[in-house]
Amino acid sequence: MNSVETPDVEVIIAGAGPAGSMAAYHLALAGISTLLLEKSRFPRYKVCGAGLTHKILKEIPFSLERVIETTIHTFQFSSHCDHVHSQTAPLPLMYCTTRGKLDHYLAEKASAAGARIIYGQQVRSVHQTAEQVEVFTQDRTYRSRLLIGAEGASGIVARSAGLRDHILPGLAWEAEIGASPETLSRYAETVFLDWGTFPGGYGWVFPKSDHFSIGVGGPASLADPMVSYYRQFIRYLKQYMDLETGSRGMDTLHKVAPFFSEREVEQRIQAWPIPVRVQKSRFHRGRILVAGDAAGLTDPLTGEGIYYAVKSGKLAAGACLYHLSSGTTLENYSQAVNDELMEELLEANRIKYLFNTVPLKIHYLVRDNQRIWNAFGKILRGERWYADVKKGFGKWKFLWRIACLLAKQLSDYKEKHYVPD
Repeated sequence: MNSVETPDVEVIIAGAGPAGSMAAYHLALAGISTLLLEKSRFPRYKVCGAGLTHKILKEIPFSLERVIETTIHTFQFSSHCDHVHSQTAPLPLMYCTTRGKLDHYLAEKASAAGARIIYGQQVRSVHQTAEQVEVFTQDRTYRSRLLIGAEGASGIVARSAGLRDHILPGLAWEAEIGASPETLSRYAETVFLDWGTFPGGYGWVFPKSDHFSIGVGGPASLADPMVSYYRQFIRYLKQYMDLETGSRGMDTLHKVAPFFSEREVEQRIQAWPIPVRVQKSRFHRGRILVAGDAAGLTDPLTGEGIYYAVKSGKLAAGACLYHLSSGTTLENYSQAVNDELMEELLEANRIKYLFNTVPLKIHYLVRDNQRIWNAFGKILRGERWYADVKKGFGKWKFLWRIACLLAKQLSDYKEKHYVPD
């Protein structure tokens, strides 16, 4: 490479998902020349449940009202597609959208702030020197002073920079299924959540304006049982899509007419990876940073990644701004991600191990203990954090790490030796 060539822009961002678009938005707003390269053409379909927590809304400096489709007040829980109970909160617990709408809107905001976006440009390889970074797509080369990799779990930037360590592979299957206006209206404020059927596994239904997102997720090592579980979950949903409140709030289930066929589900189901980083690490190397799924920043307990994408995109933009103004290294970015995001994700992982050890007991605790349900709602609304959970142990919280370590060993054993019923 000719070292005297001038970079095209100061920062290139690979990937226009929430991490990339939010990084581009903050950089462009600060007057930094920013180029966003996206392999797809927007709007595009993206497999994702697309639940928006209050934590996400607090991190985005503009309203998402335009893309919000439903407001969630009720969670209907089940375990092993049984033991059903429902919990409702007067304040919204979360919101639902579709990733096609959300990603397109965030990219539009980045563009309006001054970022240049080129669609249909997939990064094939990268090369960095002491002065700049070269980014090679299928038909041309771009140069910049810094590069943010935000192309998702299978992106090339993180792999090229050697920033894919300590990441465990998760997997999710999802289908988007239409329904009658009456059915959609009936469940417009309800999320269905099934958990505990297999180690680390869960199923969900998120209501959207004209369809339901129905999916299951779990460790990639249990991909085969996951497919069987998906079929079981679909059969459960076809039979029991609601809960009538009895004297204890969980007495009587009643059947409703199925609004989808198993054949329709089989035709529409798609899979996508869920990368989960399980140890603090580096999130930059030289002039390259990684954010969002490309960095493995996904909640291991719920599979939610939008918050961590938005937050890490913002942190990456801040680190780039500081570097460009001061000439210092990007070490502060890795430190910020480890301190502000990985601490929370590691706590989520510990809670996941506890849940995998005694899932039905925890299911009943959520059902029967109002304090635990309130804490669950506060975590969803961003009023509490996973790191606050151990505080609930009071004077016994010094045993938290020991309990989590034992739970990890048992959880790992159960996952490794799991045999479907």
